[in-house]
Amino acid sequence: MVYNPDEVEKDYEEYNGGCWKCGRQLKLDDNQTNCDSCGSLIKWKCNSCDKIFEVKNKDSNKKLRECKICGFFVCPHCGVCFWNCDKFKWQKEILNILKQTIPIGQFPTLPARVNEIVKYVEGIKTSLDRKMCIRKVPISYSKGRIKSLAIKIDGFRVKNEADRKAFLERIENVTEKPIGTEIIISQVRENGSYGQEFRDALNMLVCLGDYKIEWRKNKQDKDYCVFVREDCGSCKFFNKEKLIIKYCPKCSKVYDRDKLSCDNNCTWSRGNNKGQPVELKERVNNCDTCQMYRGNFQKKNG
Repeated sequence: MVYNPDEVEKDYEEYNGGCWKCGRQLKLDDNQTNCDSCGSLIKWKCNSCDKIFEVKNKDSNKKLRECKICGFFVCPHCGVCFWNCDKFKWQKEILNILKQTIPIGQFPTLPARVNEIVKYVEGIKTSLDRKMCIRKVPISYSKGRIKSLAIKIDGFRVKNEADRKAFLERIENVTEKPIGTEIIISQVRENGSYGQEFRDALNMLVCLGDYKIEWRKNKQDKDYCVFVREDCGSCKFFNKEKLIIKYCPKCSKVYDRDKLSCDNNCTWSRGNNKGQPVELKERVNNCDTCQMYRGNFQKKNG
């Protein structure tokens, strides 16, 4: 079945990438299948066969496989991840190239071999394609690193307090700049540094509305990134509510950070703490700080 992107229904955004019940966009760790916001088991609607599926394998109780190319879950019914995944384009292009010298009529297994090639490429691919949100922040930041930075600011499990202090100083340094100031990472980085601290701070401040990103061309016609100081307000998709939550290590129920004990009155059944109440533990929630639908991120040209 060939899926037509022009026929995508609005409610796909409510499922794919987000919780079907509360609508929060999230990223599940290897051992997670439930939303930390409302506790519901995540289920999505396939954008190829239209069937709704849970992200937990019913036989193994483990999380379903995610495509390493587009980041979407692979539908257990039809095997499609995302209708616009690049691997389907690769399959078509590779097949077209091979058909010029290897006729399918004589080698009917050729399409299957092409799929094996693409699967091999997917297996060795280490990162998702370079995509940007509506404010041109890379998806690696929007759906990943910015959450880590927000946690660092809050001081959660910071191993190096000096590192946290240095990052806060970077934030203060660049927010004090006058409106219209332009910053290029390669020009502000310190000796022996790759400017990662400034890049982290500036990308986060784009989400907060203190900077914007402009892509320009140099004399060699190569793209370079400029961070421009402005004041446009926080992005409507930026959300860092309840970054840190508590959970019961026995029943896995999730609570707000100020909760002291599990409502299920869980106790240890063995070991030195047998009969003792289970203490709640803290961890980072699985909801994205960027609530923009993953499928709406646009590829960066060049």
